[in-house]
Parts: sequence; structure tokens; C-alpha cells
Amino acid sequence: MSKKKKKIRPNGTGQQQAEITDQTSGVQQQRSQPKEQKPEIGIQFSEIESKWRNMDDRTWFRAACWITALAAFLRFFMLLLRPVHHDEGVNGWMLTNLIRDNVYKYDPSNYHGPTIYFMAFPLIKLFGLETMPIRSLSSFFGLLMVVMVFWLRRYLGNLGTLIAAFLVAISPGLVFVSRYFIHEIFFVFFSLCIVVSVLYFIEKRKAGPFAIGWMSVLLIVCFLPGALLGGKYLGGENETAVAGLRFVLFLVDAAIVWSLMKFLVSWDEGRPIYFLLASASVALLFATKETAFITIGTMAIALPCVWLWEKIGPGKTLKKTLQRNALIGTGLVAATALYYYPNVADGFKYLYTEFLNNSYRPQDPFLFYSLMLLMAVTLVVWFIYVADLKTENISAFEQPEELSWKTFRQALGTNKNAAMIFGAAAIFFWYLIVLFFTSFFSYKEGVGKAFEAYDIWTKTGTKEHSQNGTWAYMKWGMKGENAIIFGSLLGTLVAFIKGRHRFAMFTGLWAAGLFAAYMIIPYKTPWLALNYVLPMCLIAGYGLSEFILSKNRSLNLAAYAMLAVGTVVLGYQTYQSNWVRYDDDQMPYVYAHTRRGFVDMINQIDHYKDKSNKGLEEFVIDVTSPDYWPMTWYVVNYKHVGYHGHIIDSTGDVIVTKKKDQDTEAMAKYADKYKYVGMYPLRPGVDLNLLVRNDLADPPCTGPPVQYPVYNTEHCTHEISVIPSVPLTP
Repeated sequence: MSKKKKKIRPNGTGQQQAEITDQTSGVQQQRSQPKEQKPEIGIQFSEIESKWRNMDDRTWFRAACWITALAAFLRFFMLLLRPVHHDEGVNGWMLTNLIRDNVYKYDPSNYHGPTIYFMAFPLIKLFGLETMPIRSLSSFFGLLMVVMVFWLRRYLGNLGTLIAAFLVAISPGLVFVSRYFIHEIFFVFFSLCIVVSVLYFIEKRKAGPFAIGWMSVLLIVCFLPGALLGGKYLGGENETAVAGLRFVLFLVDAAIVWSLMKFLVSWDEGRPIYFLLASASVALLFATKETAFITIGTMAIALPCVWLWEKIGPGKTLKKTLQRNALIGTGLVAATALYYYPNVADGFKYLYTEFLNNSYRPQDPFLFYSLMLLMAVTLVVWFIYVADLKTENISAFEQPEELSWKTFRQALGTNKNAAMIFGAAAIFFWYLIVLFFTSFFSYKEGVGKAFEAYDIWTKTGTKEHSQNGTWAYMKWGMKGENAIIFGSLLGTLVAFIKGRHRFAMFTGLWAAGLFAAYMIIPYKTPWLALNYVLPMCLIAGYGLSEFILSKNRSLNLAAYAMLAVGTVVLGYQTYQSNWVRYDDDQMPYVYAHTRRGFVDMINQIDHYKDKSNKGLEEFVIDVTSPDYWPMTWYVVNYKHVGYHGHIIDSTGDVIVTKKKDQDTEAMAKYADKYKYVGMYPLRPGVDLNLLVRNDLADPPCTGPPVQYPVYNTEHCTHEISVIPSVPLTP
């Protein structure tokens, strides 16, 4: 066409000039058309990416509701399926004492803080000493954790927040621990409360209904001792008078709280409420578990690290240099892996053995090969991202401008206002600490014991549960949270390479710091992993959203593949851990868990109680086994249960002995008065024998003693002489 254009003569006919002009303009239109359709970001997005970027509030809210519904289902469905854990039994026993004695005496040598007992107290008062209400409390806070992630929308982006909340919703560990009554889910929830509260304070947000409601509840709790102690002091021994006075004083306390809340809401539009909530969350964190200083310390270290990285990081680095540095870093990691090849090979052998060559448990080729695929997809995502660094290092959303030290200081206001905020926060913190550890001012030794706990913890933290080894969290993670770990690793790298989102960098350091801290500390239990799994979910959501909203189509597709495979792997593990192999110690979060066969023994005890025509007040249970938790919770309503720890002269209706350790002595002591019902597993390595008095015994069993994996659920008995022939549970 250009050659024809050169041959055009000025004196040509009008028709020729018109034809050539039309042809030329047509070519120009074809050449210019892509530029007209080209979006501002530099490339035409597919329809789905455009929807992610331009998601309206209504669509986002609908997606958040679906994720919340999924989280609720996973946390509440068949909540009583899993037997009560050893630690649940201990917590239930502490809760029982609180209900019966109206005081919690904190013992730092054996137990954690008092928060969960006081939170469960009203539920137990309403519904009794039952498993459902206390587990529902854990599930509720696990669900609230998912909901709170949505409040980070400005810091993770529309899509990043939804992915992060989705990962929290389906995480095998966060689901598993949300379904039983131990401290960890509350602890992790309070750590997230600290972060959200501080962010909202820095934003100088007007206090919302949730913040006002939560603050009101905390203030009611703070003033509650006035009604409880005042009613008891003024009413004396008259229970009716005590109850009436307490009600009247409670109304007075409620009026005081109403006045305080009116003042707080009017104080700078209620913004200081967020700072006070952060202070209260720190107090509740310390009142829940002694490991609070690890979480607070990690967060505190992360803040200056983010500031330092912004000074020396890739903010003004050329894209070509960024790519080169990323490639050098990748090469160094590869070289390190080659240098430590035997250790890396041992890691893969461990996974192969666990999933494909485990003689004690079912083989799981699906999970093994899914994990290998997930690793491969993760590497593909990384290499595509690094290859694209030469042309792109933009972000899917802009960082909130107010997230800085300067705006934090501005949020504090004048020096007088800042002094008032810090003073109120300090008073609030220490008051809650004293209130909880003194059991609402009824156990004065509690505060001293709270400090004593850290001296004890520094000793037990280097000895107890250290048999799991240095790499325990890596092993458990690869079996449970693999997709979240891989996603968080990529998300952290992306956050620091882009260097544009302070909260993302902080979250990456929060996750990595806690992971490193718990790897270093010899004390290792799987539920401690939840402390870093939560921030890992957040930073993984951020990273995946950056990949999905990238201009690079290959990176988009690879990120979708990683999210899809990760969802399958996490969903499969969540299903297996919570509804199939929930008492299998080969699963990552099933740690010294009560076996389902133990419930069969409890059912047999209930059967003999009914057969004896005795009530809960008369039926006698003697437990000679030194290992019995969580039996205390299962028989909490029986009034005559003795935990002796050794063989005794007993006339009890039933006796529970320890298999193997007490077999010989039990045969000699009880053979003439008792029959053998069966052996039942307590937890891995611990089995129990159930004996029943002759006059209550069922007819003789027709076959040999029932053995693993099915325990005696029939109403029949054997002579005690058969006990040695019953093998231990694998």
C-alpha cells in the first residue's frame, strides 16, 4: 500500500484519489484500532479478570457470604463426631471446678490462662456440662476469624481478601481446631483482632457497630465484679437477697457502661475505641496462653523490617535488575538444595513413606500425587512471574495512603489526646489482666502466678513435646497445609519484590517470623502451627490475587491452576481430618487424640449403670489406670468416680484398669468378683480394660474377645483370665 501511495499524482482523477485515500485510511484505521481498544493498564483483559478488578460491592458481599456459609458448615457439621480430646478433658475439668466452686485458680505449672473458661461459663450455666456448647463456642470464634478477614479488604484487595478468607475457611488445621475446646483458636482470633483494630485506628475510622458492641461487652465484664461481690457482701447468706441485689447492681453497672460508651463514641467519633480494643485484645492474648509474647514480639520486629525494606528495597530498582536479582536468588536456593540433597531427598522419602508405604495406615496415592502436582504448579507460577518481571512489576491495587507512622501519629491527635489514649489503653490492659487472673478478684494469688508462668514456660518449652524434632512443623505442614505454605511463600516474595504494600510485607514477616520461632523452640505441638497458618492464609491470598490480576495470560492461568489444585488438596485433607480419620495419629493435627473406641467403653459404663438401677449419685466407678483423661468429662455427672492411679481393693460397680501395665495385678485382685467386658483404646499407646462386678455382668460372650479395630459393643463378658491374650491396639 505504501508503494501505491508513492505513485499518487496530484493531478490524478478524483475517483483514483478517492479510492487510494479510502484504502490508505482503512489501513490507518486497522493500525490505530488496537491502540483505541487498549486499556490504560496496557493490555486487554479477559472478561473474568475484568470482573475481578471491577468487582462491585454487591458482588463482593455475595461472595463473602458464600465463603462464610462454607466456613460455618465446616465448623459446625457433626460437631460431636470426634471424641473429646485429652486437653478438652482437662479444660472441661477446670470448667467444672469453676462452675461448682465459682472460682478459677490459675496453675501455671500445668494449665494455660483463664480466658476460655470465663467465656464458656455462661454457656455452661445455660446448657449444663455438655460437649456441644463448649465446642460451639470454639466453632463460633473460628467462624468469626473468617469474617474478620473480610475487614482487611483495603489491604489485600477485593480478590485477595476473598481468597484469603476462603483459605482460612477450608484450612485443615483451622477447621480441625475450631471443632474442639482448647485455647488455640481463641488465641489466634485475638491476634487477628490486634491487627485489625490497629489498622482501623490508623485509618481514623468512625467506630462501627461491631466495635461498639464488642467494647460494650468488655466494659460489662469489667464492671461485673461489682454486682457479683457487692450482692454477696450485702445479701449475706440469704440466696434470694443475693440474687436480687446482684440484679439491681448489674442494672447500675449497665447504666455506667451506657454512659461510658456515650463518651467513647463522642470522643473523636469513637476512633479511640479501636485502640482500646487493640489493648484489650493484647490483654486477652496474654490471659489465654503464655506464648503471647512470641506473637507480640514477632509483630513488633516485623514493623521496623518493613520500614527498612522500603528504604533499601526495590522501590526504584529497574525491572531488569529485579529480574536478575530474582533469578540469582532462585539459583542460590537451587544450589542450597543441591548441597543439602540428602536432606531434601529424605524429605521426599518421608512423604512417600507417609502416603504410599505406611504399613499402619491406609495408603493415599491421591494425596501424594496431588501434592507433587501442587509443587510443580507452584514452581511454574514462580518462574513465569520471574520471567515477566522484565516487563511488569505493577500491582493489582493501590496501597492505602494512611498506613504509615505519620498517619498513626496523626490518629493519636494532640499530645493531650495521645496521652489520654495511651493512658486509657494501659489501664484497660492491666485491669483485664488482673480481672481474669484473679478470677474476678476472688483469687489474689493469680497475678503473681501469671508472672511465674513465664519462668516455668522457659523450662518446659525446652523439654516437653520435644520428641517431634526440629522439622516437625515442616512435616506436619506438608501433610496438611501444603497449599497454604506454598502460596504464602510466593505471596511474601511478591510483596517484597513489588515493595508497594506495607501490610502485605508485614503479614509475610508475621507468618515467616512465627514459623521460624516455633521451629526453633523445642516444644512442638501441631495446634501451635495455627499461629502462623492464619497470616500465611492472608499473604497467600494477596499473592494469588496479584498473579490472577497480572497482565500475563500464562501467569493468570498458572495461578488459577495453583488455586484449583490447592483447593482440592486442602479440601480433601479437611474432609479426611475432620470426618474420616479424626482419631488417626498419622494425620497432621491428630495429636495424642482419643480413639473412637473409647466412646464404646463409656457407652458400656452407661449400660451397666442403667442395668444396676442406680442413679448417677449411687453408681460407683473406680479408675485404677494412671491414664484416664478425658474420662473426667465423659463421667462428669457421676458423683462417685475415683481416680486412684494404681490397683486398689475395690467394691465399685465397674473398674477401669490399664492394659498391659496392670494386667497381672488386676487378674490376681479382681478375678473372683469381676468379669472382663473388653479392652478399649484411650489414645495411641494407651489401652484400658473395663471390668464389671459379677452380679451386674452380662451373659458370657460366645466367641473370643473382640479386638482392634472393632471393640466390644455387645452386652456380654469374659472371664478375667482372657486379658493377657488380648493384644494392644496398633
